[in-house]
Amino acid sequence: MNVYQFKLPDIGEGVSEGEIVKWHVSEGETVHRDQDMVEVMTDKVTVRISSPVEGKVSRILFAEGQIATVGSSLIEIDTGEEQTVQDESKSERPEEAPSVREAPEITEPSSRILASPAVRRIARERGIDLSLVRGTAENGRVTLDDLDSFTPSKHEDKKEAVQKTQETVSVKTESPNLKEIPVIAPFPEDKILDPRGLRRLIFDKMTKSKQVMPHFTVVEEADVTRLIGIVKRLSEMDTRVTLTSFFIKAAAVALKEFPYLNATYNEAARNYTLRAEYNIGMAVDTEAGLTVPVIHHADRKSILEIAESVRTLATRARESGLELKDVQGGTFTVTNVGPIGGLLSTPIINYPEVAILGVHRSFQVKSESGERQKTYLSLSCDHRLIDGAMATRFLMKLKAAIENPEYFLVR
Repeated sequence: MNVYQFKLPDIGEGVSEGEIVKWHVSEGETVHRDQDMVEVMTDKVTVRISSPVEGKVSRILFAEGQIATVGSSLIEIDTGEEQTVQDESKSERPEEAPSVREAPEITEPSSRILASPAVRRIARERGIDLSLVRGTAENGRVTLDDLDSFTPSKHEDKKEAVQKTQETVSVKTESPNLKEIPVIAPFPEDKILDPRGLRRLIFDKMTKSKQVMPHFTVVEEADVTRLIGIVKRLSEMDTRVTLTSFFIKAAAVALKEFPYLNATYNEAARNYTLRAEYNIGMAVDTEAGLTVPVIHHADRKSILEIAESVRTLATRARESGLELKDVQGGTFTVTNVGPIGGLLSTPIINYPEVAILGVHRSFQVKSESGERQKTYLSLSCDHRLIDGAMATRFLMKLKAAIENPEYFLVR
């Protein structure tokens, strides 16, 4: 028997782990090459991964709801072939390899608790003592589902729990004027919301972005009267182009003059990569949460080509049909909240990128030339690399391109 071990691929963009959302195959079932095999949720997208080989599923190594790190084997497939590549990175007899069910687990010398690093991290964030949690997986291993179903009331007297909740927490501070802050006991009707799925991943990524990158935001007003007129006329000609398409194109054009804004941060090396490609991410609002598919080589595409990509990717995002290539390689992000509303926002950078553009709803302004439609553009940047003057110059370049749409005809 020759067993092929499929490992969670390196998705890039700082992603190190993914949650198994759904298996489309089961143990003992025959799987065909390119058949949908598993859905994995990262902090960017839920992706469907297809099988690279054909054979019978020997073992599924991660259950739905569990978190796998990049490089962990997810599934074993008996290909029925002898002396072929058995692993994506090594050739070794599967029986000699450590069980993947045990490989991700790290057991502290002083503890018998079995839990993955991700589960331990989440437990620390929630303030849960793992010794109180009953593990339901193999060998009593604690899973994310065990944390989700854990309630302290099962292990503590309710009266003591209420007393602990009402205790005063002392806040360490250098300010003598800041007094102790009491923790208010929740009412019986209150509900505790633990971030899960995509919302949990957004929680982690946004926290990291704000903790690592010192943000600042500059704002500029732009006249979009001509742009709105063009979109309406194109619509009358049965050509579907949105304002978002123009903003993406304008960003790609402006970035060529400001390479520092088209960069990504390398946390391990504490340096930046100035990207030679102009791959513009667009924030898409879905029922599960915000996701950011990428328009690759936006600088080389026409407005019509960008518009087609915007429609296709937005549809895939809302149907959970994005592929890995759809979310990889982003260098700059545009988030357009105008269709929903909102006069102004200060968007959070899409880590590890270093800048993000926010576009907002248009509003009417009366002038000597008549009524004009205007909007606010907000640009958030990593202040360690980009200063205010550079950000403002970039924003003025962007504004000029938006207010003069004919500029796109020669770019």
